[in-house]
Amino acid sequence: MTESLTGTAMPENDAADEAARVRRDRARLKTVGFQHGGVMIAALVIWGSAAQWLGMASEWLVQLVGIGAGFFVGVVLAFLAHEWGHFSGARLSGALSPVLKERSSFFMFNFKTASNSRAQFLAMSLGGPMANWALVALVLLALPSGTLAHAALAATVLGVAINVCVFEFPVISRVSYGQDPAETLATRQLEMKQAGWVKQAGLMAGGVAFILLALV
Repeated sequence: MTESLTGTAMPENDAADEAARVRRDRARLKTVGFQHGGVMIAALVIWGSAAQWLGMASEWLVQLVGIGAGFFVGVVLAFLAHEWGHFSGARLSGALSPVLKERSSFFMFNFKTASNSRAQFLAMSLGGPMANWALVALVLLALPSGTLAHAALAATVLGVAINVCVFEFPVISRVSYGQDPAETLATRQLEMKQAGWVKQAGLMAGGVAFILLALV
């Protein structure tokens, strides 16, 4: 017999299974980190090249390419930040959140809602928006500005951050007041399908931000 992390006795076979599960999870996390890191670096290199190109030419096609690069790279970085924010919140809270063996898009882990506490769900939920706003700050403060490529990138990550808050904050609020996490998520998804202009808040804010940054 061995002791589990909770201090209770655990059979040797169970302890061996748990150790194997931890090793598999770490191996999958390393793979995801390598893949997502490569995507992030490639996206920033593409954006940086477009921004430099914009500084050397003023033709309208070059400008459109720079704007397009800013938009697409912004979407990639925003979704990566959002998923890693959720994952970080889950892991920091000690939630059961195994990395997926087979992944689609940027989704990388499974938050076991039925096995985790309300506090762990809230920590996971808050991690996503926090990461998106941290990305907005980094784009505005740490990347060279003054081009349409930067304006498009900043406007995109800002718009995604706002859309994330529109979806996530009502869920966080309702769960913090006692509603069931899984039911609240399902309800919010239905609400967003039926929402009017509210679900376009990020798009509208991003458009205004792009115009303002382009004029600066």
